[in-house]
Amino acid sequence: MSFEDKFNTIKAVVKDDLDSFESEIGNLFLDKNPLNKDLKEFLTAPAKRLRPLLGFLFIKSLFGEINSAQKDVLLAIELIHNATLIHDDVIDDADKRRKQETLNVKFDDNLAVVAGDFLLSVAMEKVISAGSIEVIKLCTSALKSTCVGEINQYFSKFNITTIDEYIEKSKNKTALLFQISVLGALLLCDKSVDEAMKQKAIDFSQNFGIAFQIRDDLINILNAGNDVELGIYTAPVIFASQENENILKEKNIVDAIKATKGIEKTKNLMDNYFNKSIQAIEKFENNVYKQSITGLIDLLKETI
Repeated sequence: MSFEDKFNTIKAVVKDDLDSFESEIGNLFLDKNPLNKDLKEFLTAPAKRLRPLLGFLFIKSLFGEINSAQKDVLLAIELIHNATLIHDDVIDDADKRRKQETLNVKFDDNLAVVAGDFLLSVAMEKVISAGSIEVIKLCTSALKSTCVGEINQYFSKFNITTIDEYIEKSKNKTALLFQISVLGALLLCDKSVDEAMKQKAIDFSQNFGIAFQIRDDLINILNAGNDVELGIYTAPVIFASQENENILKEKNIVDAIKATKGIEKTKNLMDNYFNKSIQAIEKFENNVYKQSITGLIDLLKETI
């Protein structure tokens, strides 16, 4: 089976939830705002929906069902994620996203930035409607940390950082939205949740998010290496530089990385964080939802 076939099998476990989720996204942009048609096309283009998928699977592995407030927060996180993609496209001067023309190319940078901001405002409306001050604080904190992560990445361009600094950046840039998807949904459960369960949600989602960012960076190096051209030096570069201190002076940096143990060490780092994610839920009931989580992680580990 291909990656898509295996991934779709996992998604099928929460198919009704995801179908409802997609319908809700489409229903957000029905008024006559002149940008709504383009935003709807952007948001409904084929996407993995990993953040809501992980939230659905985690909550249903514990309680078997999802309530409307949890759906609102998961929708809000997906909107925040997509807003950051629009802003990233402006920063990177990208021309394609999900095989479609980016908003900054279709219109211009100014309107694309406003479109991203608009999605953030819709997201916060959804968060507020969920009715939890704690979840509102989590989401606003996530927005701040995501911005700080982007700022730090900008100022660290063309500099090789340490692995610890790289992991911290990955927490702010990627892992935090996975964390809020899972923890935010957990906090909105109809049943009381103790501190130990909250910590499991954090450990599970944060480690998953870090591993996913490492995987994304590894794929970038193996496929094109355009991050290197932009001066964004991720785990493979950091590990390679420990063997070859002149790595950035090489004529072809990507080939030079592949000549070291940088790729192997990055894979090991990714596996370590994915394994920590699984360990956080190892005592959960062994139902179809937990099995789907471990199946998803195994799939992501295998397909590099």
